Amino acid sequence: MEVLIYNCFHWIGFHYVNFLLEQGVEVVGMDNIDTDKKENLAMFLGRNSLFHLMNPQSSLTIPIAIIIGNNPIPNHITVDKVIRITNNIQSLREQENTVTISTPILYGEWMDMTEEGVILDNRTVPFNSEEFRSTAIHVKEFIQATLPLLEKTSSQAMIKVFSRKVFLDDAVKLENSLYIRDNIPIEKRMKKIFEHYERYKDLY
Repeated sequence: MEVLIYNCFHWIGFHYVNFLLEQGVEVVGMDNIDTDKKENLAMFLGRNSLFHLMNPQSSLTIPIAIIIGNNPIPNHITVDKVIRITNNIQSLREQENTVTISTPILYGEWMDMTEEGVILDNRTVPFNSEEFRSTAIHVKEFIQATLPLLEKTSSQAMIKVFSRKVFLDDAVKLENSLYIRDNIPIEKRMKKIFEHYERYKDLY
């Protein structure tokens, strides 16, 4: 299997690329390297023989694309199935052969953050807030839960993802929703993230 990751140096895209490479999947990356952070993430990925960065102007035919954000697929790229990862579905319509996944707050290494909280769009959600502690999902748990969608037959759908902390009663689960349990306590996750942040602060 070969997968295109559009915005592969966005921090979420970077985690998708790493996870797929660890599974032995060939990954084609597409992104503009326009920040120091992206340049450094590109150096990390450039050492893997299963990964290559495509020229944005090149034509490509590929079975699956994972798009981080709301960018449209360029006309010169032909894809059988698209999985879109976004925290803003208001401006999106269902598209043919596209599964749109609406994310909760995701957190992990390389996320946009300060020492106080995660930066989400134009606001900072404090790490000690009820919003973060009750709804945030670690990016690796999110990826593991959503990757099975790659194997499903092409269809169009909008799926909303929730933390299992939000709804624990199976009877109240909503249609087209995915509930993810964080298997490691958030405090333990955040300790590792802060250590990573201190080590690479200049690149965050």
